[in-house]
Amino acid sequence: MADTQSRSHRFRANGIAALVRAGTAAIPCQLEELSADGAFLRAARSVPVGTVLEVDLKRGAGKSLHLRAVVLRQIPGRDGQQIGLDVEFRLVAPADLQRLISWLDEMKGGPDAEPIPIVVEAPITAPVPVQTSPIATAPIGGRVEDDRSKLMLQIKGLFREMDELRNRLRERETEVDDLRRRLSTAEQLLGSRRARK
Repeated sequence: MADTQSRSHRFRANGIAALVRAGTAAIPCQLEELSADGAFLRAARSVPVGTVLEVDLKRGAGKSLHLRAVVLRQIPGRDGQQIGLDVEFRLVAPADLQRLISWLDEMKGGPDAEPIPIVVEAPITAPVPVQTSPIATAPIGGRVEDDRSKLMLQIKGLFREMDELRNRLRERETEVDDLRRRLSTAEQLLGSRRARK
């Protein structure tokens, strides 16, 4: 996999409460940074990489924003800080993504709205040449770009999930080969004991 620049910038999250769950277990967290494709959380306990989280963000008296995320990496806390969790949002509903983007747009105008550039690993695939008709390239407003961004975010998530599944499959194949070797060794030992009797 090669490093590519994310199109999203992270912003310091002030005044946004985060309720995070892994399955049925609630995980006390503090939201530090937020972007269209992920967040950085401080957690009271360790959460394994690859864990799927249900994240509810609440800003002021408004309705909660529900997102599904996957833990990409853990960062040990230093100087009394809690564990850091770098998470990526996956399969976000279009309405929730639109609300998240509008929150980020509002955060851009705030006094502490200095974007934090991030680098995200994503697989690079060869571009497929596409012929477009004049109708497809006609300006329809910003809606097309938003839809493309949503699709790209979801596609990126699917590629990562596919890579994770391939890695798990390789691990399982290695375990199966090891078990076969052990079984073969056990059968040989049993056969040699029977031959002696």
